[in-house]
Amino acid sequence: MYAQVITEIKRQQKRGERPRFVQHGRGYVGLSQWMGCGLAFQIEQHNHQVRKAIRERLLDMKPGEFEELISQLLAEMGFEMVELTKLIGDGGIDVRGTLVVGDVVRIKMAVQVKKWKLKNNIQAPVVQQVRGSLGAHEQGLIITTSDFSSGAVKEAAQPDKTPIALMNGEQLVMLLMEQHWRPSFHP
Repeated sequence: MYAQVITEIKRQQKRGERPRFVQHGRGYVGLSQWMGCGLAFQIEQHNHQVRKAIRERLLDMKPGEFEELISQLLAEMGFEMVELTKLIGDGGIDVRGTLVVGDVVRIKMAVQVKKWKLKNNIQAPVVQQVRGSLGAHEQGLIITTSDFSSGAVKEAAQPDKTPIALMNGEQLVMLLMEQHWRPSFHP
């Protein structure tokens, strides 16, 4: 039963919905609080509409526009020397940049972006392709509007290989909201 509840929580989160249950720790779950009225309910409904509008806008973008948006997002996150690669012949890498942390740590990143429908998950071969396209001293990042298969997650975290960071559609939408990005239309 516990496994079924956890599966339901993950499915609803992937869809951008508020789960009926919440996980309170290892082995503990409970009903999420029902907010049928009031300001908190209205805020949650508004945020849900904004998340949905952002996701729809992302899916409506042309590939070049989506890559440009991701390059702007990376710059907002603290990346420097952000540059888009050519649309054709880029070896799977769409954006390159250097993540600067505290003006001390510099991490060269090669980023692949995938604007895919929600039901099309990124598979392990995509992770392997990104790893194979990395330059010297680069780490990889895959950003998608969809999600990652369990095989892709496992491949990305291989302990004996260069790590590949993964950002799914829900994480992308939440990050865009944190950066105060809004689609050109309002829900």
